[in-house]
Amino acid sequence: MTISILVQSGLDGLLLSLSGLGLLGRSRGKLDGLLPLLFAGVCLFSRLGLGDNDGEMAYAVLPVDHIVALLFLFLGVLLLNSLWFQKGEGHTFFGTVAAFALYLLLRELCLLLPALCGLTEPVWYLYGGRVLSLCLWLALWTTGALGWLREKLADGDIVICMVCGNTALLLLLLLLLFHFDLSAMVRWLPVTVGAVGLLAVGDGIAMLLRRHRLQDRRKAAMLEQYLPLVEELIEQVRARQHDFNNQMMAVAAAVSTARDLEEAQAAVTALLAHVRLDGADKELLKCDSKVIGGLLFGKVKQAACKRVRVEVAIAGAFLRRSLPEADWAEVIAILLDNAIEAASPGDVVYARASEEAGGLRFSVWNPHGALSNMEFVQMFRRGWSTKGEGGHGYGLYNVRQIVERHGGKILTGNDQVNGVPYITIGVLVPE
Repeated sequence: MTISILVQSGLDGLLLSLSGLGLLGRSRGKLDGLLPLLFAGVCLFSRLGLGDNDGEMAYAVLPVDHIVALLFLFLGVLLLNSLWFQKGEGHTFFGTVAAFALYLLLRELCLLLPALCGLTEPVWYLYGGRVLSLCLWLALWTTGALGWLREKLADGDIVICMVCGNTALLLLLLLLLFHFDLSAMVRWLPVTVGAVGLLAVGDGIAMLLRRHRLQDRRKAAMLEQYLPLVEELIEQVRARQHDFNNQMMAVAAAVSTARDLEEAQAAVTALLAHVRLDGADKELLKCDSKVIGGLLFGKVKQAACKRVRVEVAIAGAFLRRSLPEADWAEVIAILLDNAIEAASPGDVVYARASEEAGGLRFSVWNPHGALSNMEFVQMFRRGWSTKGEGGHGYGLYNVRQIVERHGGKILTGNDQVNGVPYITIGVLVPE
């Protein structure tokens, strides 16, 4: 019996520690292999020191069997997390709540599965459910779901914190409703499954509403920021069109007053020497998105202030892609900002949008020595930056996150333009 309790407490402590590590990140300068032992000790003390039941099935769900022991378990986990990870107070608290919610969700799901399959032997609930919970945690880790949730918690995303809190609260209420009794949960299996299902649907709806609200806010902010630049571009083209009309009237007058063909040709050549529409303006007017067109116009002007020339070529449509317009604008702004910042006065930066078989490719070329594949990979890691001060290193990382989230991919390479070494950083976004 003692060995059985030690094994169950060890499995509970391992799952609790993995949930904390997955959502709070690894600690620096500490041996994370000790953390499961510490959590196993908390689980063992909660069970032996505070438990009221002697039967093992009373602890099939959690290493506690009443609310007081549950509070002690949560406070013990919170204290260990605060001492071990040394994060901010809010981050530690909501990270612990999220880890506890994940722990409860995995445990309850893995106890319902044997019941749904008609398995009644205690070993399936005491050991099989715990091992299956660890397997589900591994699946979440390998798919990147835990990494995404960890980043949102680190950023203090209020909706994610609320979802984690609601999940933990509902699962705890289920346990209290059934008095931590697994047999009662199995008897009322439809209620338990329905509650977990409603929880999943509610959390999904909350996430979708949050995503739509964020996209609407970003689009409104970008319209406010870049539409004035589009109006400036249009006014600039209109002014040049006015000059063009005046030049055409002068050409007509020169032709009508010329005494012979050679004189007319000379007059027309002289008058038309400066009659042209700027190439950059023509490319920007071809853009199907006013927001992106205004952004590109603003980046061209920004580069000109640094005496860097940006040549833009657009041979594709940005709209009606898997990547929303707001995300396109963020990706393009980051790529151009990095290229302009890395360029020196007199350099030329190239920005190209072109249709390919796999979708739309947008790439930026800027003068730079050749880089290895490992150096390109390093550039897109979280926190990488050539600057020494903090607050940098998230631009290209965000580009990779945005593009991969919508099924696209990052394209990098080394090129030469007129004998000058260039690096290419771009994205390929599917339909």
